[in-house]
Amino acid sequence: MRCLFFIIALFLFNSAQAEVLFYDPTGKALNAAIDKLSEKDVKDLSTPDASRKKFFLGLFYINGAPEFHIDKDCKKSVAFLQDAWKKGIADAGYTLSTMYYNGVCVGQDFVKSKKLATQAAEDGYILAQRMLGMAYVGENWAKLSPYNVDKGIYWLSKAGNAGDGESAGQLSHMYGKGDGVPKDEDKYFCWLKKAVFTKYEKGNMLGMPGLANAYENGIGTKKDLVKAYKYYDLIGTAGLKGKQRIAKQMTQEQIDEALRESNAWQEENNIQVGSDFIRRVK
Repeated sequence: MRCLFFIIALFLFNSAQAEVLFYDPTGKALNAAIDKLSEKDVKDLSTPDASRKKFFLGLFYINGAPEFHIDKDCKKSVAFLQDAWKKGIADAGYTLSTMYYNGVCVGQDFVKSKKLATQAAEDGYILAQRMLGMAYVGENWAKLSPYNVDKGIYWLSKAGNAGDGESAGQLSHMYGKGDGVPKDEDKYFCWLKKAVFTKYEKGNMLGMPGLANAYENGIGTKKDLVKAYKYYDLIGTAGLKGKQRIAKQMTQEQIDEALRESNAWQEENNIQVGSDFIRRVK
């Protein structure tokens, strides 16, 4: 019994060691953190956050970082990243996974790449979850694994629900087209919304035409011409024909409401979209 307790305690202890430095899959948080670093700070490994700094150094040594007086050095890059990974930095594990996959600073090894990606994904690292999901559905990273749509959906759902617009967009595409899964308009629309609006992006403009079309035609959601007009308006001149088409079915009050919502969204998100809105001809 004591042995069993020790094993369980050890498992829980090790699981608690995993740390994600940057959940944001867009890379904006990582870049912002790098911008705040000084050469003296990043090279001082005597501080309690030494593992975090080793992750940065591992990144810098891949190609070199002149602003920190760091030349390219593959051995140092791998050493720093491996040390950070051993200390439980999930970001380092994912970085090493991509390096093994592409043969950057290390010999190409798809088995090691998948092992590292899987562990980082299980630790909650969103980019690793996307990596596995895309690999299993044969989109990207295809050499990691054979096609397995169930596993692909599992990992893409993990990443999509955690805020990755690209994973959500892939799932929306699959359910919308019936690509590897039964066509499902409700799931298509659900994932489309998650692809457009994530906590890491103000709004994915590439997905807004899909939202406009869904609201115009009632695909996976209730038909709503006000919302359709709003999203056509938010994609600027590309939405002009859509607005012209549905304006014929709308009252002036509905058009005004759609434009009010569009302008409010732009103001809230500090985005300006140039477009010529359509007035209903009386």
